[in-house]
Amino acid sequence: MIRFLLGCLLWGLGFERNDPATSSGFHTEQLVPTRPRTSLEAAIRFLSSTLFLLALIAQFLSEDLDWRHVLAAPGAAWCLLMLCRPSLPMDSTAIGTALLGFAGYLPYLLIGNLYALPVATLLAQAGLVGGLASYGLFRDIRREIKAEKTMNKA
Repeated sequence: MIRFLLGCLLWGLGFERNDPATSSGFHTEQLVPTRPRTSLEAAIRFLSSTLFLLALIAQFLSEDLDWRHVLAAPGAAWCLLMLCRPSLPMDSTAIGTALLGFAGYLPYLLIGNLYALPVATLLAQAGLVGGLASYGLFRDIRREIKAEKTMNKA
């Protein structure tokens, strides 16, 4: 269990596991090329992994600790990153970072402590992240269409 949790934390930092070759001969890097993470995306992933571990530990502590509103911090940081740096594409790296922002809620679901799950915070974060991801995808599609039109005119 500790090895799994340490692996989650290291994955959040950006360390990738070397997977063995598949039977098809294709690796994930060959199927879907991804861009490297920015340092801010790596920091958001680290924060998400840390909150996952803290939320897991908090499940076994007293219910008097009401810090669950902090679970939305990675989602808010990702939204600020995407709003402040519109040059970042909404690709699999960006969307993966956004989805990892929900890792802090996972221990509540795994352990079955649904009564303590901060539903309002979860729904607000899901709506904000989903809306911003949709906006980013449409923004990137518009950029591609404009780029194709300018190439066809030239």
